[in-house]
Parts: sequence; C-alpha cells; structure tokens
Amino acid sequence: MARPKKNKVQLSDADVKKLKGILMKKDTSQTIANRCRILLALDENHPPMQTYDQCMATFCVSRPTIATVVKTY
Repeated sequence: MARPKKNKVQLSDADVKKLKGILMKKDTSQTIANRCRILLALDENHPPMQTYDQCMATFCVSRPTIATVVKTY
C-alpha cells in the first residue's frame, strides 16, 4: 500500500495564469520552465492530474526533483 501524499499541489486560477505566463516568456530558463510544467501537471484543482511517475516520464526528471518542487511550492 502506498503512502499518502505529504504535500499536495492545489493551484488557484491566479497561480495557473502566472505559471503559464512564465512559460510564455522567451527568457525563461529550462529549469524554471520544467518546475512550472511539473506544478501545472500535478495540480489537483485543474484536471487532468498526473502522477509522479507520469511526470518523471514526461519531463525526464527524477522523483526527488519532483518532490523538491512540490515541497518548495
């Protein structure tokens, strides 16, 4: 049995708009863009929501990276 999630990502509409705005900028670094994409993918308020494993495959990052982004948020 899996452990329940410790940190949940629940973005407001304003947060989603801000993250998408960051992604649209040309001078956004790849690291920041990946962090924004991870948060948008894991958002519980705006389906479809992805799992950590799906994010790992989609964005080519490790599980600790995803956990750190979520914990920092």
